[in-house]
Amino acid sequence: MSDLIELQRAYFLSVINEIKTEHNVKFLVIDEQVESLLSYLFDSPQQLLSHVTAVDRIDSPNRKGQPSVEVIYLVKATKFNINCIDVDFCNRPPKYKKCHIRFLPESEPHIMRFFGSKKYIPQYMATINEAKLCFIPKQSQVFLTSDIDKPLQIFFNKQCSNLIDKNLQRVLQSLLNLCIITGEYPIIRYSKPSQDQFNLTPGTALAKKVAFEFQNLLDGYARENNDFPPPSSRPRSILVITDRTLDPFSPLLHDFSYQAMAYDAVPELDIGNDTYYYKAENEKGEVEEKTAKLLDILDPDLIELKNQHIVDASEYLSGKIKEMIAKNPLLVDRSNVKTTTDLLSVVAHLKDFDEERRRLILHRCLIDRCLELNQERNLAQAADVEQCLAGFGLDSNGERSKHITDALLPILANKGSILTDKVRYIIVYALYRGGLVEQDFVKLLSFIGIEPEHEFFGHFMRLFKNFEQIGFKLIKEEPRSKPFKKQWFHDTITKNPSVYNSSRFIPACGNTLSRLITNPLLVDEESFPYVKDKPIELVDEDTQESSNSLAGTNGSSSLRNPRHRAVWTKNSSSLKRAPRQRFFYYVIGGLTYPEIKAACEQSELKNKDVFIGSEGIITPLAFMKSVEHLTTNRSMLNLKDDQPQKESVPAYLYESVAPVAKPVSHMHRRSHNEPPKSAPVQTNKPPVEKEKKRGKLSRFLKSRDKS
Repeated sequence: MSDLIELQRAYFLSVINEIKTEHNVKFLVIDEQVESLLSYLFDSPQQLLSHVTAVDRIDSPNRKGQPSVEVIYLVKATKFNINCIDVDFCNRPPKYKKCHIRFLPESEPHIMRFFGSKKYIPQYMATINEAKLCFIPKQSQVFLTSDIDKPLQIFFNKQCSNLIDKNLQRVLQSLLNLCIITGEYPIIRYSKPSQDQFNLTPGTALAKKVAFEFQNLLDGYARENNDFPPPSSRPRSILVITDRTLDPFSPLLHDFSYQAMAYDAVPELDIGNDTYYYKAENEKGEVEEKTAKLLDILDPDLIELKNQHIVDASEYLSGKIKEMIAKNPLLVDRSNVKTTTDLLSVVAHLKDFDEERRRLILHRCLIDRCLELNQERNLAQAADVEQCLAGFGLDSNGERSKHITDALLPILANKGSILTDKVRYIIVYALYRGGLVEQDFVKLLSFIGIEPEHEFFGHFMRLFKNFEQIGFKLIKEEPRSKPFKKQWFHDTITKNPSVYNSSRFIPACGNTLSRLITNPLLVDEESFPYVKDKPIELVDEDTQESSNSLAGTNGSSSLRNPRHRAVWTKNSSSLKRAPRQRFFYYVIGGLTYPEIKAACEQSELKNKDVFIGSEGIITPLAFMKSVEHLTTNRSMLNLKDDQPQKESVPAYLYESVAPVAKPVSHMHRRSHNEPPKSAPVQTNKPPVEKEKKRGKLSRFLKSRDKS
């Protein structure tokens, strides 16, 4: 199984090692964006420091120069970062001997003109190029495009239309980065909206725009780099580009898998920083406050638990705790262990198992908190109605629910459910019905205690109305108006006792990937066209056997029964030896945890490498807030792209390097009597070493020199 974290880490180190090998450079200076990326690539600073001597933030007041050594700047091309670099070399002596600059793409022309106007950088610049580090590997199979703020607003709020192209360039570079590190030249398909939906929401055409522009970008990269793609016996990969309008149910339904439920329901979990704040007993018997990062790279138990149903996750963890105790019978008294709380107390008092004990206590506390909230908010009781609404009105037996509206009212009247849960149920019901008249929404809000004079009434009505901005006209003009037209791509599981009743919904992502992996011809070309003509290997493929095996299942048989595997997945020595085919799935406008789970399940079921990406991961509450603001004035959105960019360099960076600098390592130690050598000031062109391949930045600077 390919791991995006490992692949991106390897690419990052290749960028660094290339400079180290040719120029013996071991000092690295980064900015905030790269620092965020590194937190996902390395589980500790020590792991990174095994490759470089020192890593400093470019704006750190504690960054000390070493005039005798060269340095790598790995930063985003901004006026602030460029000014900081220039200041490093305006000091006498300069902070470093020479610099190797690696900018993150895509550098805007006016920024590069600003870079070309700098006085001191050219005198000390040894090499310059781009580093294709454009996405964050959030999980082993999940990637997020860097530096895009509030993607749903940018791509679907009409007042932000002039920000679309700028941010789509970031998406394109992210996808290119993905293809570079995996060595893939994928077949590209995209989701095509119906004419009705396009007329309602022009943003639904973004998937096509990205698909065609990315095909051109990828073709151009292959022409400029003869070693791409590298030779491989792996079957050619497939990339599907979609947008958030393809599946409105996934961001709204209550999902009962561990990770999705925790990020949806637990208020003590800081979603932006993936940090959980909790209280637990230590080995001294004292209850203390703790914090923990929920990242795959730091937590092997999270990898096992995150996509399990919360009940299965609880049982799995209890088994691990019992196993740990059983392996250490002399360290614990098990006579009084009767409940999971007792087990947790026993683990807390175990010594010499600090890291494993910490993880077990963390997940036991978080799982128990999820189960507690499920009980308080009656989530499981409402799940059956929710699943029926999202499942085309079918119950777990595959029969149409005749009184689904009547079943909705008791869960709306339930005093245990919180207000936002009830609003989610109303939206899911409106999606199922194809829209409701405005008066029906008023009545439903009144039923849950939100009268027109209530402070939240206007917020919720705007939320319902704004679904029109993402292609779903929830508020009908007349009672007799036809429901909005929409082709649904999600599915539901029926007649399968091995599937939890609360987890029958299959996101459009999972259903599409299931069909695509089984046979690409099962995915309708009208709804998911190819950018280029259909590949010849698919045109000639005999689909009769696959069609027969999938008859009557809508192409989702493997999802309907977890134990079912298609014919081609049977044990075969030749298949085991062959590299696994890769499938990429990108959602413009935000990704949900249920979609991540669905992609991972398809990877496991079908023995393929499946990677899913977007600009960010959205929770149900964040999704509803974002939809509510899709008609908000842009000046009120506080978008990162609209904020004034910092340019002024902090005063402390102007300080000259002390003649006796504190050594970073023994390799750079000097005597107290030997002053650092100052790099000579040059007035001509910088001594730029010739590189095998010139990036866009190198070509830009060369053109500036000629002019």
